[in-house]
Amino acid sequence: MIALAGCGTKYAQPPQTQSPPAQVPTTLPEEPVLLPTLPPATPPEVIRPTTIITTPNEAARSLPAAIALRDQASRAAAADNHSRAIGLLERAIRISPQDPLTFEALAESHLALDQPGTALQLARRALSLNPTAAQRESLTLLAEKSQALQ
Repeated sequence: MIALAGCGTKYAQPPQTQSPPAQVPTTLPEEPVLLPTLPPATPPEVIRPTTIITTPNEAARSLPAAIALRDQASRAAAADNHSRAIGLLERAIRISPQDPLTFEALAESHLALDQPGTALQLARRALSLNPTAAQRESLTLLAEKSQALQ
């Protein structure tokens, strides 16, 4: 019989060595570390209507884009470019179809191009949109003028 004697290395634990504890600095660096800063947040831009609402119950009838087109058309009409003004005003009506001022401007451009029938229809359409008293008076005069030129 052979007896094997082991040296016991199979289950022997290696000798434990202790490492020195990590040294924590007790003082802070002399210069502070600066973190990047974000620019201050800017508030969102508020779009305010440029039309003046005459009564508290009257809703704004024209969106800012339609107002800008109407302004461009006014400049084109002042330069006797009524065809361009008509194109711009038709775009403005597609954006804000309930604005009597745009219909009035469109009627005036058609009248300037010697188209009183179209101008009369547009003036009547503007009158059906419940304009203010001042607008109603101006539209009534425009309709009468258009009818007289037919």
